[in-house]
Amino acid sequence: MPIKRAQRTGKFAQIPNETLRDQNLTNSAYRLLMYMLSMSDDWIFRNSKIARDLGKSERWVRSALMELEKAGYVERQQPRNKAGKFEEGTRIVYDVPQADNCQR
Repeated sequence: MPIKRAQRTGKFAQIPNETLRDQNLTNSAYRLLMYMLSMSDDWIFRNSKIARDLGKSERWVRSALMELEKAGYVERQQPRNKAGKFEEGTRIVYDVPQADNCQR
C-alpha cells in the first residue's frame, strides 16, 4: 500500500521512528510526548497551558510527565540557590529516551 505524503512547506515536526514506535508508553504519555516534540526548541512548559491545549486536567499532565521522566524522555532540573532553597525548575524533553535518565 503506497503512502501519500503532503508536501511540506513549513511548520512540521521530525520525530525518530524509535520514538514513534515506543510501545512501552501509555497512550497518555505518548500523546503528551508527541505534543511536546511538536513545539519549538525554545518552548516553555506550563502544565496549565498543556492541559488546556489537550483538553485534559493538570493532574493528567503531571501523571504523563512522571511516566515520561521514568522512560527517559523528560529530565527535570531543579536548581538550588546559595541558601539551599529550590529555584524555578526546568524540564528538558528528548526525542529519544536517555538511558541514564531511564527508570524502566
